[in-house]
Amino acid sequence: MAAPVVAWPDVTLLAAQYLRDRLGGVQVGSRIPRPRPVEFVVLRRVGGPRRNPLVDDARLDVQVWAETDERAMEIASLARYQLGLMPQHVPAVRQVGEDAGPNLIPDAPSDVPRVLLTVVLSVRGAVPT
Repeated sequence: MAAPVVAWPDVTLLAAQYLRDRLGGVQVGSRIPRPRPVEFVVLRRVGGPRRNPLVDDARLDVQVWAETDERAMEIASLARYQLGLMPQHVPAVRQVGEDAGPNLIPDAPSDVPRVLLTVVLSVRGAVPT
């Protein structure tokens, strides 16, 4: 007997939509916006395995650009906190883990302040009916 087909949410879109209302007007998406604002957050899925037939452990890079190192870290810390609360607000997200905490890594070659962190969102899929 074949395993049931599972519908998985787009984890990048799910996280971006969730953060948009929680970061005080900072732009959030999956691409660098054009024109490029002073502050923005880019989320990208960079891997993560399916844990079992219904749970996907999606690894997301969170990249934060801002005018100063301090402001980039402030936005990254808020994003980190808010992502940790996701299971309380988004039923598909069952658990949030962290692969790498916030690291200040300026965007080369421009040297614009940027903070990177990596989170793991454990997301439950659904069997379509």
